[in-house]
Amino acid sequence: MAETLPHFESRRCHGPAARRPSGFTLVELLVVVAIIALLAAMLLPSLVQAKELAKQAYCRTNLRCLQLGNELYQQDFGGFYAPAAPFMVAYMYSSDWADLSQGNLHRWFGSRASPDQPFNLAKGPLVDYLPGKEVRNCPSFRADVAGFEAGCGGYGYNADTVGQYVVPDDPLYRPGPGKFDQSGNRADAFHSPSQTVAFADAAFVAGGLMEYSFVEPPRYCLWGTPPRPSVHFRHLGAANVAWLDAHVSGEAMSFSGDGPAGLPYAGHCQDYQVGWFGPQSNELFDCE
Repeated sequence: MAETLPHFESRRCHGPAARRPSGFTLVELLVVVAIIALLAAMLLPSLVQAKELAKQAYCRTNLRCLQLGNELYQQDFGGFYAPAAPFMVAYMYSSDWADLSQGNLHRWFGSRASPDQPFNLAKGPLVDYLPGKEVRNCPSFRADVAGFEAGCGGYGYNADTVGQYVVPDDPLYRPGPGKFDQSGNRADAFHSPSQTVAFADAAFVAGGLMEYSFVEPPRYCLWGTPPRPSVHFRHLGAANVAWLDAHVSGEAMSFSGDGPAGLPYAGHCQDYQVGWFGPQSNELFDCE
């Protein structure tokens, strides 16, 4: 007769030393939260920088489109670039100062019926030469205060020499006959298009940042006086610049200033990352 083996009943241990908690302890959760916070702190600057670099690339495309549109414009208008501010300088030279406000009705990006109205962005000289109005808005620019030239979207045009017809042989770059500031300058008047500013990130400091549609040179070519700067270094300390040959580069600020004493504008320009790049002369604006 086969021997019957003893039957052992399977039992689980129920002793307190073997019991395992069903979830995480508070200490474990705090450690995980601390690790996540540390990783986020390490990655956040990189994510912010990557986002701004993407905006900078988008902005460069916009500026390139602006100058390519300007090139198409000059091909249709006898070799003359688009005007930056039609009639503005003419009214400033006029003896009838009551008409001075009329010089603020037209800009390269739009027109308006009176100075107290917003610019109509469908009536600017470059409108028909651009892929859309979106290219006139820098994704990194936010105005702090309402501007008297709102509508340019954070971009400025080299109005001093590209945006008005001047005579290159005149040492003071006096306005040329006939065209004056009713058109831009001649495309063949620039000896080095790849080193001549066309458009750039721009803003004006007046109690905060405001939209401003001109890229001012270190000295006005017509008057020889230093203006308040308008190049805005908003992309991680760099400003995007479109040159006359339509290539775009990022430039770092080399100096700044607040313009002539007595100007009724609050705020130091350098505090707002507004100034100039390159040498302290007008060679990049082709006035010399």
